[in-house]
Amino acid sequence: MTLLDISSWSPIRLGDVFEFEGIKQARTQLAIPDDENGIPYVIQSIRNNMVVRRVSRQWLIDHDEPPVPGNAIALGVTLPAVSYQRDEFGASQVITARNPRMNEYSGIFIAAVLGRYVTRFTYDDKPGISKYENLVIHLPALEDGTPDWHLMGAFMRKIFDSTTAKLYALKGISTSHTAVDVTAWKAFKLDELFDIKKGTRLTRANMKIGDIPFIGAANINNGITSYIANNEHLHPSGTLTVAYNGNGGTGKTFYQNESFWASDDVHILYPRFVMTRNIALFIATAIERVGRDKYGFADKWKLEYMRNDEIKLPVSADGTVDWAYMDNYMGHIIQGALTDIKALNDIL
Repeated sequence: MTLLDISSWSPIRLGDVFEFEGIKQARTQLAIPDDENGIPYVIQSIRNNMVVRRVSRQWLIDHDEPPVPGNAIALGVTLPAVSYQRDEFGASQVITARNPRMNEYSGIFIAAVLGRYVTRFTYDDKPGISKYENLVIHLPALEDGTPDWHLMGAFMRKIFDSTTAKLYALKGISTSHTAVDVTAWKAFKLDELFDIKKGTRLTRANMKIGDIPFIGAANINNGITSYIANNEHLHPSGTLTVAYNGNGGTGKTFYQNESFWASDDVHILYPRFVMTRNIALFIATAIERVGRDKYGFADKWKLEYMRNDEIKLPVSADGTVDWAYMDNYMGHIIQGALTDIKALNDIL
């Protein structure tokens, strides 16, 4: 991000720079027909650059609501809304600000600056043409105190060019996925694969601050909701945690690579096989799918249910679980993700 030195910016009264015009509220706004190939319709909104939809240009002309010329800053009448409108647009209850020296890039620059100032207005202290005219903002200026249109436009043009280049580069990153043929996979009971244990309750009041991960029924941050010093009921690394309860997402499964305490909303799966990190991540996806499809907050994934539930896994020719396939497959996925992350870092 390119930073601007604003220490030398000058105070500028908007009325000395812009011509303002009020666009009255359109009583027929709801009657204006949509037109996906039409012109933007601008209202005093803080979303989507104040554009609510696209409407029929001809309808506006026929109903004495002529389109508003582009290259204008649009401002709210009762809300602190501001945007730059490059193209011709329809409008209802907005104020426009114009200067013949303004172009798309300097207009966007000034609209961004104005956005920091108009937040002072409220419904009880509404903006209006008079208030906008007398509003003083700081902008890059020449020695005579007039806005430095060239600097503002050149800066924003540089931002646009840089962003466009990054977007083109992002398009070059592969997002393709190869479908996996699961028709030959077999079902295995979770109890065959894991020794499943229940977590232990620990109230917030009894937690001691420390560096041991506390795993709760969360669907982010690997399930970690706190770090504690309590160590009476720890589970080892190299295991999976599954949320059987909670709003975080029943069945959410994480691989734990260090010792931890699991809450009583979580089940811990101790593998009955040699489980690498890659295999754990592969199986975690299969477990999550069962939990998501069969259980929820009202129908918890209780321990007895989990032990008898099945997941489908790839198998070798002899019908046993193909651990090597899972290990290699997930290793390939992770390497691809790391390559994409590096590419993103290089772009950004």
